Amino acid sequence: MLIGPKGSGKTHIGRAWAAETGGRFVDDADSCDEAELFAIMNEALNGSLEGLLLTARKAPAEWNVALPDLHSRLVNTPLAALKEHDDDILEPVLRRLFEEQGRQVSQDLIEYLLKYQTRTIAAQRDIAAELEIAAQAAKADLTKTFAAKYLKTRSERDSFAVPGEE
Repeated sequence: MLIGPKGSGKTHIGRAWAAETGGRFVDDADSCDEAELFAIMNEALNGSLEGLLLTARKAPAEWNVALPDLHSRLVNTPLAALKEHDDDILEPVLRRLFEEQGRQVSQDLIEYLLKYQTRTIAAQRDIAAELEIAAQAAKADLTKTFAAKYLKTRSERDSFAVPGEE
């Protein structure tokens, strides 16, 4: 089993592993039907599968599993954990997200976003898309200064928002 936060690469790794080995890959195993997951695990244990790789955000001990035999199998499954990415991974990913939108951005913008924004790939994907929309709407270049002003304004606007009002 491979566990890790959203955007850490579990699905990518799982698909590559399944393509390479011919094994069965079950993504987000913690949201699968328990009876179905139990049957899949039994197939793997009796040798009917070339291999089995499960992914989830949390370790099986943290799941709410009702079937005792499934719980036993899951908590005894070998586990590898992926952590949040560091700058060596996040920087080129963030740069690629902007390039996919047709933007070449400066190193100071990348460093600013990595320093002050949530450090997950999912969050970087969201901020790149949001900044692109904002820059297009303002007909502005996407610079560190633009991003800092936009994010400050957004933060101030969000802090004064009344719950339930939009």
